Order: sequence, then C-alpha cells, then structure tokens
Amino acid sequence: MVSEKQVKFYRKWENWILPLLFTLALLLFTSLRFDYYYSLNDDVLMKDILAGVYTGVPESRNVQMLYPLSLLLSLLVKVFHTSYVYGIFLCLCQFGSLYLILYRSMRYGKKTVGKVLLCLLESLLFAGLLLPHLVFVQYTVTSGLLGAAGIFWFLTGEAAACPGMQTRSGKENGWVCFAKRNLQAVLLCVLAFLLRPEMMLLLLPLACVAGVWKWGMERPVFTRYNAFCYVGVFSLILIGLLLGEVSNTAAYGSGEWKEFFRLFDARTEVYDFKTETILKFEENQEFYTSLGLDETQGALLENYNYGIDDSIDAALMEKISGYSREKEGYFGKTLKEGIWLYKARLQNMPGLDFDAAVEMPFLLTEAALAVLLLLTAFLKRRAGVIWQLLAFGGMRSILWMYLILRNRVPERISHPLYTVEIVMLAALLFMYLTKNGAADEAAQGGMEKVRNPYRWLNPVFVTAALLLVTALSILPRTFARTVQEYAAREEINRTDIAARAYYQSHPENLYLADVYSTVKFSEKMFRDGECVLGNYDLLGGWLSKSPLAEKKLKAFGYASLGQALLEGENVYLVAETGQSLDWLTDYFGRRGTVLRAEAKEVIGAADSGLVIYLSLIHISEPTRH
Repeated sequence: MVSEKQVKFYRKWENWILPLLFTLALLLFTSLRFDYYYSLNDDVLMKDILAGVYTGVPESRNVQMLYPLSLLLSLLVKVFHTSYVYGIFLCLCQFGSLYLILYRSMRYGKKTVGKVLLCLLESLLFAGLLLPHLVFVQYTVTSGLLGAAGIFWFLTGEAAACPGMQTRSGKENGWVCFAKRNLQAVLLCVLAFLLRPEMMLLLLPLACVAGVWKWGMERPVFTRYNAFCYVGVFSLILIGLLLGEVSNTAAYGSGEWKEFFRLFDARTEVYDFKTETILKFEENQEFYTSLGLDETQGALLENYNYGIDDSIDAALMEKISGYSREKEGYFGKTLKEGIWLYKARLQNMPGLDFDAAVEMPFLLTEAALAVLLLLTAFLKRRAGVIWQLLAFGGMRSILWMYLILRNRVPERISHPLYTVEIVMLAALLFMYLTKNGAADEAAQGGMEKVRNPYRWLNPVFVTAALLLVTALSILPRTFARTVQEYAAREEINRTDIAARAYYQSHPENLYLADVYSTVKFSEKMFRDGECVLGNYDLLGGWLSKSPLAEKKLKAFGYASLGQALLEGENVYLVAETGQSLDWLTDYFGRRGTVLRAEAKEVIGAADSGLVIYLSLIHISEPTRH
C-alpha cells in the first residue's frame, strides 16, 4: 500500500522524478544492449592526455577543449585514479541534457498522464534521432546537446513581464530575477563552449534567434525593462565565453605552445577544410619545390605522417595554408554550388556528400514540427508564428550555407545542429499550445486545458499523434543502424585491442604507427580504466610536434620522431597489412640512409590487421664529409 505521505512526496517532486525515470530507462537500455564507444580516435587521444596515458601524468592542457574544463577533468583523474573520468563526464553531459529537456517539458502537462505521455514521446524521439550518438560518443556532439538543453531551458522559462519576476525591490530589479532563473541556460552554454568552442559558436546565432523569439512575445515588446532582461542574459553568456577564452589563452601563453597552435591552426585549415588535391605533390609540384620540399616530404604531408620531418613546422604549414586559400579560396564551393547542395539536403537527395537515410529522421521531425506550428497558428490565430519561422529559417539557412561552402559538414556537426533546431521548434510549439503562449501559463492550465472548436483538429491531439507517428517511424531504422555500426566497430576494434595488449606486454619498446592505419580504430569508454604511460604514438596527427608529443618522446629518450626511427633500438613501426612503406624508405633514402623494414608480428587478419615491423635496419649510412 502506498501511504498518503508517499503520495504527497511524489506529487511534490513529480516533475523531477518522471524525467529521471525515463532518462534512466534510456541509459539502462543503451548500456545493457550496447557498450559505450568513443566515436573517433580523437576522443581516445583526449582521454589519454587527461588520464596520463599519453605522457605518463594527467595533463591539464588537452588542446581540443578549453583549459578550465581540461584542468578540472585532469584533477578528477588525479583524485580517482581512473581514465573513466572523461567518458563519465561525456555521458553525464549527454544524458543530463536530455533529462533537463524532459524536466522543462513537465510544465506543459498538468496531470500525471499528460506528463508521462510527454516523457514517453520525447524519449522515443530522442532515441530515434540520437541513439547512435548516445552509444558512440563524440565530444562535439556532446557540446551540441549541452547547447540544445541551454536554449530549450531559456525558451521554456517564464516571460520577463510575468509577476514572478517582481522582487521586493520592485520591477526595476526584476531583470536580476530573470537572469537568475536563466542562469542554468547560461551555464549550459558556457560548458558547451568549454568542451567544444567551435560548436557553441556555431549555435550562438540560433541562441540569438531564440532570444528574439521570446522577447517578441512580450507585451509590450520594446521597454527598457525587457531590454535589461534579454540583453543581460545574452551578455552573461558572452562574458562566460570570454572568460573561458581568456583563461585558455593565458594557459597556452608560452612560446612553445604559441608556436604549436600556429601549426595546429594551419594544419586544420589544410586537412579539414581543403580538398585532398592540395596535398598532392605532383599536382602542386612548382609550389612545393619553391618551399624546398621534395616528393618524399610531399608524401609525408599527404599521408599525414609529417611528424617525421622536423622541417615541416608552423611557418611552412602556414605557407601551405595560404597557398590552399589562394588556390581554392576561403570557401571551397561557389555560392551557386552551395545553394544547390543546401536545396538537395532539404530534399534529402541521395548520392551526394551526405547519407540521405541518416539525415531523413532529423528532416522528418523538423518538418513535422514546422507543420504543427503552422497548424497551431491557423487554428489559434497566431500570426506571430510566421515571422518567427521566417527568422529561424533565415538563420538556419545562413549557418548551413556556411558549413556547405566550407566543405565541412560531418555528422558530428550536422546532427547536433539539427537537434538544436528541433528543440527550438518544439519549445516554440509548446509555448503556442499553452493558453497565452507563456510558459508560466502552462503551470496553471497545461496542455490538457486547450480547447478548440474543431474537435478533431485540436492542436494538442494532432501534435501528439503526428510526433508519435514520426517517432515510431524513425526508431526502428535508427536502432537497426546502431546495431549494424556496433557490430562493425566490434569487428574493427578487435585488431586495436590485440595491438594494445601486445604493446603492454612489451613495455620496454616504443611503437610508432602510421596515422591512417589506425584512424578507423576507436575504443570502449569503460574498458580498463588504466592511467599508466602508453608505449605507443602516431607519426603525425593533430597533436604532432606539440609540447605534449615532445614530452612523450623525451620519456622514452628521444628528441624527435625521426631520431626515434633512425636510432632507436627498441622502436618499432606499425602499419596496416598490405600497405607499402615506400614513402618511409624513400624519405630516408633521399637523405642518404638506406633502410629496410622487416615484419616481426602480424596482428589481426592478413587483409585488415596491423604489422609490427622490426627496428628499421640500416643498409647504408649517409656519407660523412
């Protein structure tokens, strides 16, 4: 029997308990049916840096995330002595973001049945849209989910002019109350920025649109009080972002770090935003020759193993970056091409540079919400929806055009962007389904109180039905895709697991891997929790030539990768089976040292495994004068 005291307790905390139960259900489903993976080897490397696997000690400078957050996570590693810290943090952020969205939705249901249905509907949509990202976790996506939760929290909060914003000091101080009630949204946006600044900066224009939406629903609109409220909240976000950036700049203020980031930024421009033809020596021979590079150095640049050559530094990479912009421009595509590709994305046209089947659930959900908003506007005579949708559509088009023109729309960017768009439209729909379009009205009447003379066209019923159909239609496909990808990851990573075990069984050796031979590997987030120095590294990549990379080499007694390969007696080369090593032997041969690589061990399948090569055998040394 349930006591009256227990009933009162549940009623008091219902809005907290129901979202928690549904979030835990989603968490249990993903953890029991699957196992969490880092989506990319970028996250694995970030984890290794924070956990001390890379250099031997937990590092507070993670390169990719901003220093305040990186410092906090490295301190937690020192306290708990486990590499799980980073993975737990990402999972908490992702499921925490979903929980906050569910929690804020509870104010739009008065009765328990309505709240349960809201939680169920939203959980099904989240699973249908984001299941792969909940299983294969990537920090850029996590940042986007934090930003989505922050924007949703702001949109579903009380209006600035509501009586609840009045303080004892009077209305003139109500903006302080407004800022306090939106402090969670501010903190979520700042945390998203600290985790992945580029992602949050991309979402910032949409956050501005959300602010304009809500401000435009105030009555009256243009008052000094409203300006204090809305400009004040946005200013708090900007201050948080500025403080994060300033502290990060100070943390990386030394000369060696400044030099590395020159290289890092130029490398990012060349490898991430330009076509592969820029790095082909034969097609750009005149330019590379003018820099004093030969075809063997060009091969190192093309296969991303440029860490071997000490002459490929920040100054040289900046020249390559400048050349790439001169040849291809800042944008990789023309405006006409961009417009056509943007239209193709909206139409979900298959066969282009995106997976139409993967994009479909997001587009379908977004389209359903837009239709529901228009229907609600028509039935409830809310013409304001039109200008809000136009502002939203204009800003989304600008953002998508920018990404398309820059040749940079991977799923880890497009999917969180879609998610933010969806939660914005959902929040707007919630506001219009309440009596007066204000969130505080939901607590008084809720969605169940909405009445419409067109019984069968009641916006609440239509919304629930259409979104339920959408969720049930996309969930099976998403689940099947997640199962398929999980099986593929398990197969691919058997080789990586075997290789790591092999490295650990020979701690006296240092293993240096070809970059693209290992790029497809990821790692289970909660595999072993070890925080010991790993005796392996890459011959290139985004961390190459950094102070951290130099620190790692120094731990093994070497000053550079080139020295380790040439002079190291216990240094072994790792490359994919079947891959030619001509790029390496030709490079050293061009410099007078003739080498031979002999296979010592094959890990994994003959066609998809890794080869551990013996220390490079010197056939002849350079002539000394």
